[in-house]
Amino acid sequence: MIFLTNPNNPTGRLIPEADLRTLAALADRHGIWLVVDEVYAGLEWVGARQPSIAGLTPFGITTGSVSKALGLQGLRTGWMICQSAGVIRDAMILRENASEIMNTLGEHIAEIALRPDRLTAALTRARAEGAAALDRLDAFVSTEPRLSWHRPEAGLIGLARLEGEDGETLSRALLAAPWRTFLLPGSAYGLPRHIRLGAGGGPEARLDEGLARLSAYLRQPAG
Repeated sequence: MIFLTNPNNPTGRLIPEADLRTLAALADRHGIWLVVDEVYAGLEWVGARQPSIAGLTPFGITTGSVSKALGLQGLRTGWMICQSAGVIRDAMILRENASEIMNTLGEHIAEIALRPDRLTAALTRARAEGAAALDRLDAFVSTEPRLSWHRPEAGLIGLARLEGEDGETLSRALLAAPWRTFLLPGSAYGLPRHIRLGAGGGPEARLDEGLARLSAYLRQPAG
């Protein structure tokens, strides 16, 4: 099995359609299951949404959720699409045996949120808010001498390169007073000189306050 995310977390990069089709052909040729998580789909900033892998090969499995673009993470509800009825059946059996209590109410709310008349308006609002937050994050990185990044092509997550300090040291320091600010070190992805920056979460995430604290930390005198 090959597992990918598209758009990617944490880089925000999109897998080009030509690469997806090459992977689909590889899956067909060798009988490899190809799972592509599209949890950030709908928040593309460069180009159009890529085709779902479930439509490109019988071995493709597409997964998604209402948690990111629609901001309904509290529902803990998503979906899985595959041309194989047997794979879907087995997934349903596993899910029912792994969960004592089904989230029936969450599924009903998610179904309402995904109705076309509601989905279009919700995605339009999410894209406007997401683009504004990402612009804010991009402007912040451009003014910080110790940070650099490739602006995300999609989604609300990006990976910034950090100069002069490893990401885990910075992340641990930021958790303590007076900063009290959380971000994820790049070491979680095997990239110790990076930090993951997110622009999602809405007003409750207090993005500007977090960026101000991060900036104050980064601009401390050496030592």
